[in-house]
Amino acid sequence: FPIALCHTGVHVGAVIALGAGAVSFAHIVKASEPVVTCALNAVLLGQVLPLPVYATLLPIIGGVAIASMKELSFTYLALASAMLSNVSSAARGVLSKKTMSGKQIGENLDAQNLYAVLTAMSTVILIPLML
Repeated sequence: FPIALCHTGVHVGAVIALGAGAVSFAHIVKASEPVVTCALNAVLLGQVLPLPVYATLLPIIGGVAIASMKELSFTYLALASAMLSNVSSAARGVLSKKTMSGKQIGENLDAQNLYAVLTAMSTVILIPLML
């Protein structure tokens, strides 16, 4: 269920971010997702990667910062929503990795089927919100 909540957060955050500001700004912020994923890997899984891997994130951080500086249609709602989408996507990936590693969790539950189940659960979570 926590992974399905993350899946829902990805969708809701992206939709709100795209509606609250410029599409380009939402995509610029979402480009920083690898940075969030590395941070969550370290915090939730205790997986510390080699320094060269973290060094490859510096151009991403710099590019997002430079592109965001000149954004004319900046809104805090778009930023917060895009970051919600980023954090949710990173958490979904980290938690899915933790779920899929090692033990057998179902007869046919591979990565594709897990994604399908998460999408169905996310749909069920969203139904009360849309009513």
